[in-house]
Amino acid sequence: MNTRGRLSVLLATALLAAVAATGCKSDPQATARKHVEKGNQQLAKEQYPAAIIEYRNAIQADPRLGEARLKLAHAYASAGDGPNALKEYARAADLMPDDNDAQVKAGNFMLLAGRFDDAKGVATRMLQRDANNVDAQILYANTLAGLKDMDGAIVAFEKAVEMDPDRSATYSDLGSARLVTGNTSAAEAAFKKAVDIDPKSVNARLSLANFQWATNKVDEAEAEIRRAIELDPKNAVANRALAMLYLVTNKPQAAEPHLKLVAEVVPGPGGKFFLAEYYLRLGRIDDARATLQPLLSDKDAFVATSVRLARVEIVGKRNDEAHRTLEAALAREPKNADALLTQGRLRLAEGNTIGALTSLKAAVEANPKSLPGQIALADTYVVRGGDAEAIVAYNDALKLNSKSLEARLGLARLLINTGKPADAVTLVSKVVEERPNNLDARLMLVHGLIAVNDLPQASAMMNVLLQQAPNSATVQTAAGMLASIRQDNEGARRAYQRALDADPRAYQALAGLLNAEMASKKFGSARALIDKQLAQMPNDPSVLLMAAQTFNALGDDEGTERTLKKTVEVDPSSLQAYAMLGKMYYQQGRLDLARRELEAFANKQPNSVPAQTMLGTILELQKQTDQAKDRYGRALKIDPRAAVAANNLAWINATTNGNLDVALQLAQTAKAQLPTRHEVDDTLGYIYYKKGLSSLAVDAISQSVSRQPDSPIYLYHLALAQHQKGDKDKARTNLEKALKSGAKWDGADDARKLLESLKG
Repeated sequence: MNTRGRLSVLLATALLAAVAATGCKSDPQATARKHVEKGNQQLAKEQYPAAIIEYRNAIQADPRLGEARLKLAHAYASAGDGPNALKEYARAADLMPDDNDAQVKAGNFMLLAGRFDDAKGVATRMLQRDANNVDAQILYANTLAGLKDMDGAIVAFEKAVEMDPDRSATYSDLGSARLVTGNTSAAEAAFKKAVDIDPKSVNARLSLANFQWATNKVDEAEAEIRRAIELDPKNAVANRALAMLYLVTNKPQAAEPHLKLVAEVVPGPGGKFFLAEYYLRLGRIDDARATLQPLLSDKDAFVATSVRLARVEIVGKRNDEAHRTLEAALAREPKNADALLTQGRLRLAEGNTIGALTSLKAAVEANPKSLPGQIALADTYVVRGGDAEAIVAYNDALKLNSKSLEARLGLARLLINTGKPADAVTLVSKVVEERPNNLDARLMLVHGLIAVNDLPQASAMMNVLLQQAPNSATVQTAAGMLASIRQDNEGARRAYQRALDADPRAYQALAGLLNAEMASKKFGSARALIDKQLAQMPNDPSVLLMAAQTFNALGDDEGTERTLKKTVEVDPSSLQAYAMLGKMYYQQGRLDLARRELEAFANKQPNSVPAQTMLGTILELQKQTDQAKDRYGRALKIDPRAAVAANNLAWINATTNGNLDVALQLAQTAKAQLPTRHEVDDTLGYIYYKKGLSSLAVDAISQSVSRQPDSPIYLYHLALAQHQKGDKDKARTNLEKALKSGAKWDGADDARKLLESLKG
């Protein structure tokens, strides 16, 4: 073959290859249409994620295909992704300016997003093209309602009615607008007209029911929602509405079948989450757990489900399981704010304040706008005695929501307890003004008024509370406190008794009534009262401790000892019970006998933390420090969180030239378990002082002094820390207060010497 022939063959081959390549290259519009068709198929089967993928492929092939944008927006909306739905609806509207469906859907999503001006622009452009477009007119009316132009909205809705008097939905919208302006009769007429025009419209009947519910016609609302469900038995909105009505009207059992249906028909876990919450509120732990557990297999819902499941386990008192569930969730999402918040609350409830603080700080860091997180963090600081940090956290919560009742009342309570009751009164007065029927706010105001010694106003507010809630234990307890301050012993006695009748666990009322009986020298009444409470709650540590104090005041040594032993048995962390027992044995000269009895018991029950701790206390009183340390150490080997043993061993180490680092670790263990005990704060502060950490020492010991302001030992320790810090004037003041008591206490001579040096 010659050269020319070979060139001809090559040229022909090249042309064929080019034609083949052209034929194989896909048509972008054809590809886009194929993906749209596949997306439509997935959408019809409610396979929204798959539909979204197909529509996005269509747009990638042809970015200006408005139909694909519109369908993609609908898929996003069905999947609950509002932001992306709005974005795609807006793009579809731009690409299809003459497509009314695209324009209306874009406008309606702008309404949902609060972009009322943008929606108004869409409606205005549609009306400019066609002044008789009813959809555009309704959209325009809704934008005016969103912009708070209710008069203009009503006029616009009325015009839409004129344009199409047989359109049911327009009357419902008109009724809503009239209701906002307070014209309930005209609103009702519009809602009923919507139903008359289209009796088979579920939306019309639900709109009428919503109006009836809002105007306290609950029975009529229930009947209307039932008619809507008859028209469409699986309508999620109607079933959810009827369930909520039953819950609000205290018919929870009737709500169950409707909530179960919503959980069944609504895609995603939301309906099942609500159903589980419903079961939890009814105390149906097993049903709540069974509703949630299948959702753990959904990787997208795993963490959210785990958090809810952990809350179920907490209510079911299965804390170990709750911890494991939360750890599994945090293993997947270490910064999940809800999981961290739940973990923090659980740790706080268990007394693990250090762990709670760690979790809650992480929760707030993960979501700084979490109001529950900020409040839980503040509450934890309060329990730990970190008043300054708690005030900051409460204020941070109020920056997120200045009307938060929980944050305002928490801050007010803290202000009262930290000597700033006037600020608390100002704060709570505003709450009472906004919420005059709120019992907690009025109670807080009473306590604030008492703290500022405004007894006339406190009495006036108390009279309102007694009329509002005469059977409330907390109200009657506050009434008893106020009567006691006014030296009305009989009035205090009556109020405290009413509180106990309402709630046998009203401990403050019990203490107040016992004090009133003893002050009136009605010793037999006091004995009968505490015997009755013990019979009702024989293992309640608070009642046991009050019983021991009462028996001690009555001179019943046998009853005092028996009750104190029972107290430390049921509550090994009761510092006060150990101290009372030790003091009683010391005063009676029975330390040796008590020691022998406890040693015999400890030999039989070597794992008894109370026995080992009590032995340590007695040995400490007998000045046998090394043996006391051994017993406290044994208690801590049994239970590393044994708070009393940890505190006492820390004190021994701090005062006998022991290892201060070990002492600090022990004191911090005690603080984690007993965050509000003044003895623990004093131990911790004294160790800080010995380590030269004067600022920390002052902060800790100040907590002890705030709870026991007349304790000469705490005042002396605070003075030592202040002197070390360089605050000599404050140190001198506290030394003078300590020495004015006249009582004998260890360190008094050293305190006098320090005071003399400061005066010089």
